[in-house]
Amino acid sequence: MTCVAQFWNEENGSATVEWVVMTAASVAMGLAVMSYVSEGVENLSNDVRSALSGFEIMTSFDQWDDFRAQQAAEAAAAASEDAESQ
Repeated sequence: MTCVAQFWNEENGSATVEWVVMTAASVAMGLAVMSYVSEGVENLSNDVRSALSGFEIMTSFDQWDDFRAQQAAEAAAAASEDAESQ
């Protein structure tokens, strides 16, 4: 038997070829999904960034006390507006 015929009839490498084809198909499917959803993910991340950009991170307890006092004043003002509207 010639080397070419022996190579053609050998089945040891066929599983490797199948795995290569399946892996390439999986990668192609992943790229297709990524291209399909990338715009939506980018828009969502921009929305999250703009929503979180107004938050201030407090770095000391003094700032926290000032913040709580401000929040209490705003809550009292909102409660008095609700009382007046009723």
